Amino acid sequence: MATGADGSVIGVAAGGVPLPGEGEIYALAVVPGARRRGVGRALLTAAGERMLCFGATEQRVTLPSERDPSLPFFERLGFRPLGPTRLNRAL
Repeated sequence: MATGADGSVIGVAAGGVPLPGEGEIYALAVVPGARRRGVGRALLTAAGERMLCFGATEQRVTLPSERDPSLPFFERLGFRPLGPTRLNRAL
């Protein structure tokens, strides 16, 4: 979870390691007013560091559609396609 200067929640990430070695991002959200400020990147990095503690060697995410607006964000952070809506990157 990320909070703003006033203590309000501005972003959240949820993930786990459902299969040995495979970290999975279940949710990543940042309030519109806090986007493009590194909040999503920080949350994704923190989730990846936590996944490493549980033996993950890669991080995966499934997007709702091939045209999901978050696709460029994930691509900039090194995610590559496994399928039309499934991406992964090495941790």
